[in-house]
Amino acid sequence: MERRKLTKEDIDKVRNIEGFPIGTDEDIIALSDAPFYTACPNPFIEDFIKEYGTPYDEATDDYHREPFAADVSEGKNDPIYNAHSYHTKVPYKAIMRYILHYTEPGDIVFDGFAGTGMTGVAAQKCKNPDRDFMLQIESTQENVKWGERKAVLCDLAVAAAYISANYNQGFDISGFEREAKRVLDESMKECGWMYETTPPNNHQETMFGSGNAVISNTVWSSVLICPNCGKDFVFYTEAVDESGKIKSKIKCPHCGAETTKNQAAKKEEVIYDELTEQTITRASQVPVFKIYRYAGKKYEEPVNEFDRDVLQKIDAIPLTGKDIPAVKMLFRDGKWGDIYRSGYHKGFTHTHHFYTRRNLLVLSAIYRSINKCEDLRLRHMLLFALTGCMSRLNRTNKWLPSLKMAPGPISGIRCMGDS
Repeated sequence: MERRKLTKEDIDKVRNIEGFPIGTDEDIIALSDAPFYTACPNPFIEDFIKEYGTPYDEATDDYHREPFAADVSEGKNDPIYNAHSYHTKVPYKAIMRYILHYTEPGDIVFDGFAGTGMTGVAAQKCKNPDRDFMLQIESTQENVKWGERKAVLCDLAVAAAYISANYNQGFDISGFEREAKRVLDESMKECGWMYETTPPNNHQETMFGSGNAVISNTVWSSVLICPNCGKDFVFYTEAVDESGKIKSKIKCPHCGAETTKNQAAKKEEVIYDELTEQTITRASQVPVFKIYRYAGKKYEEPVNEFDRDVLQKIDAIPLTGKDIPAVKMLFRDGKWGDIYRSGYHKGFTHTHHFYTRRNLLVLSAIYRSINKCEDLRLRHMLLFALTGCMSRLNRTNKWLPSLKMAPGPISGIRCMGDS
């Protein structure tokens, strides 16, 4: 099938289908890449089936398969699998086993709850599997016929359909590499200084521009109030021991009284949110240390005055006029979802509240640069690469001590992926 433009007339054919997305026709058309992917029920499925399907004939059909009965276990370290995160994701190699057993090359596979489209990836990979995987399958399954299967993938979640489409559609790899380099270069020119830091041993000169002393992560900590003296202290500084574990008792650095995290209240701050033009009250957090690279090596050091000066300069940059959306969480007022926790999510009412100011500015710069790409397919793939990083770039990303072997994430300490 050849690519075509989705029109309002096409959309009208499916507008009354249950699950039609909330959004304008213009936005649906802009997000779609018809006929292979549409951000609404796809009006071209019938055409796809006619082109690739085989009419069923009961008189001649001799299809038969014994039930697939085998233990299936696949790891989640495959680079294709890890290209974009999503909950309830299944490794495509596990799905390939079932497709190879139940279908023939050229068959159409339908997945009505497609999620990120791993079924589609599996159907395509049946044509050119990894050699080790191919040998493994042929040693455990009989009558395996290698060859591509076609896939029809559907999901009510627009985000899932978007991820699935980009996983399964082809694109110009060299063109993507060229455009990705352009986006990175433009974004670095605009925002690179935000990651500048001092080299090891607290040298005063900075080495940004020569490839040294560049921050990859900044770790932020909650600030607590001592229930005994009423003064505040940084949770990370007083509560985390050298192994990265939380002490059972926290000693107030001001009065010496012992307390616990649950007994100490969180310090709050009132800020003006220029995107919503409202003041919000939220838990106070401060940067405590940075993870950065210098001359090819990784270092961890406390945040210093130079770093705090950079953050102050970032705070002075306005967010308005930079294509940063101010969307209510789940489009709701008040408690915005099942995972809402009173106190914990206080002040988090809109999507941009989940990002530091630095990350908002950088993501905005990257987004604006991506939108300069004139090729629709490449633009979608660039956005796919960007959204694939989002899970590591927001305030929900808890810190794993030393980013090495660790007892687990520490509540109250956040590692902002500022790279």
